[in-house]
Amino acid sequence: MQETPFSLEQFELLFKEHFKPLALLAYSVVKDKDVARDIVQEFFVQFWETQHTIPLRGPFEIYAARTVKNRSLNHIARQEVQDKHQPLFATMPPEDQDAGDGDREQFFQRLSQAIDCMPEQRRRVFLMSAADNKKYAEIARELNISINTVKFHIKAAYVFLRNEAFFPLWISVFFFLKKIFL
Repeated sequence: MQETPFSLEQFELLFKEHFKPLALLAYSVVKDKDVARDIVQEFFVQFWETQHTIPLRGPFEIYAARTVKNRSLNHIARQEVQDKHQPLFATMPPEDQDAGDGDREQFFQRLSQAIDCMPEQRRRVFLMSAADNKKYAEIARELNISINTVKFHIKAAYVFLRNEAFFPLWISVFFFLKKIFL
């Protein structure tokens, strides 16, 4: 383990020296400049927060490239899952149809109650992510918590809601939040 974390000046130098090459690496995988930049930015934020716990057994460049590539591949995998399930959204009836509105309202009410039952911090983190579309790093910065804590709260929120809901949650949350916040 690295015993002495990088100073702010050293970290700034790492960022300036490696941001562009890492962004190019991420872009070669995700094929989207903004997503590539976000991936690299989130990598540096997490590295800064956890640098004293990361065992660097070689050059920073190798660690950073491996981590950014893995994050990029994870992004692609998540995107493929979303694309795979996108047709299910199309099969949902439009919101303005009378058929099923009672069931939908009942479900939204149950979902809202379930969200209200979450611990306050978990609910706040979940709504910032799902309703406000904020990135993990942004939520972490605003709430002064680590990105890993944000990830934990969001995962725990979805697990909790899955146990409370009657049909696939990711579909229902999308429609619920769209209806409530848009």
